[in-house]
Amino acid sequence: MTSIKEWLNESPGAAAIEADEQAKQIASPTAQFDPRTDVSADARFIVRQLTWNLVLWFLVVPLLLGFVLWAMSR
Repeated sequence: MTSIKEWLNESPGAAAIEADEQAKQIASPTAQFDPRTDVSADARFIVRQLTWNLVLWFLVVPLLLGFVLWAMSR
């Protein structure tokens, strides 16, 4: 336990600096990103978007157009 004298002698930003250092240690990843074996978040996002676009344009749109054409021909 620190005494009042020690507490008063501390610089005002010492606690903030220590908290920042602890936050950096917590926030830093334990394992570094290895591009040879890991997939980046950007790549996952692009593939997810591409998959959705392919499903939309090659499955949903033709089905909707087919249904509209079928409904108009009746």
